[in-house]
Amino acid sequence: MLDSCFSGAGGRSVIAKGARPLVMKTESLALKDNIVMMTATRAAQISMSSPEKGHGLFTYHFLKALKDGKKNVADIYGQLKPLVEDDAKELNAEQSPSMTPAPDAAKGRFVLVR
Repeated sequence: MLDSCFSGAGGRSVIAKGARPLVMKTESLALKDNIVMMTATRAAQISMSSPEKGHGLFTYHFLKALKDGKKNVADIYGQLKPLVEDDAKELNAEQSPSMTPAPDAAKGRFVLVR
């Protein structure tokens, strides 16, 4: 699990409040069969944070899914994706998480354990 975000906030920042840009450009990655990747945004989007939630939208809903007892990565993604999208719209932004492999292909293959 990797959660990286740069807020861009500060006295000289011109970024919108709550926006958390992480600018990284790369060619398509070929993931090994035993790796799943979830991202907070799709290409060319920035991740948003919520002062009320005290986290980035993706992180908040990811942790909430875990607290709700979700362990299957595809189920976690299925729960958080529409919630992140809805919360971003409330902040007048577009943020849509992504998952590779697709949730249907990952169903039952990736489970979080202690």
